[in-house]
Amino acid sequence: MRPFDLVVLDLDGTILNAYQRTRISEAVHDAIEAVQAAGVPVTIGTGRTLDYIRHHLPGDLRLTHPVIATQGAVIGDPVSGRILVETPLPLAEARAIAAFVDAHRYTTAFYFNTADGHTVIYQNAAGATPEEEALLHHLLGVPTALVEEFSPLLADEDAHPPIKVIAFNHDLPEAVDLLHEYQRRFCPPLTVTRTHEWLVEATAPGADKGSGLLRLCELLGVDPRRVLAIGDSDNDIPMLKVAGFAVAMGNANERVKAVADWVAPSIDEEGAAVALRRWVLEPMGV
Repeated sequence: MRPFDLVVLDLDGTILNAYQRTRISEAVHDAIEAVQAAGVPVTIGTGRTLDYIRHHLPGDLRLTHPVIATQGAVIGDPVSGRILVETPLPLAEARAIAAFVDAHRYTTAFYFNTADGHTVIYQNAAGATPEEEALLHHLLGVPTALVEEFSPLLADEDAHPPIKVIAFNHDLPEAVDLLHEYQRRFCPPLTVTRTHEWLVEATAPGADKGSGLLRLCELLGVDPRRVLAIGDSDNDIPMLKVAGFAVAMGNANERVKAVADWVAPSIDEEGAAVALRRWVLEPMGV
């Protein structure tokens, strides 16, 4: 009998380097393939977009089950790109964030989904050095367009709201922490979390990886207690709490480790591969 009916993996800080674009390591890649070959489905739970999952992860991972993307605001088919569940920000709150960012000029990205499932990214980081630009492209995605202000994007009465907003919380004055600023200004109703030491993300009320996992389990007919989830950052905490067995990476902070059933080695020590072997493959005699 297989120990789990579903494995959900975070990306950045869990199977991908959180600071620069690198490939999934051979050990982690092989462990994922072995788990799938043993009959246990593997999927992704990430703040990254569905587009990113489809076009930047190795195709030979054979990700065929729906994935949790955009902090749980999107559940989509990684093969066809079809969006199965979409929960955008309320337009009023999106406009409030746009006005705040336009007034303070903090580096920010607004993400919009198109009708055919693609993600359009608007960013206000004009004037960055090549090094800064490369970092922003890795963390935020390559922007579709650079804009001076976000408010005009949302000005029309029937404007389509964004699916999420990311604030770049790095190289700011010492007194400024955009997590606290966003929480003070926009919570409730929005969901705001730190997803990386340099990133703060805002999604719709109740949209996080935990609610995304519950919805995914509902779609697949899987009991959440039969799910193994692995993550490393604050935004993974809701997902780890929902999953029947939660694994924190060794590079995770203490808040993440506190909700985990087991702590794996760090990403530099192939922690995700170690966890998959220890909790999935070995119990199955693989």
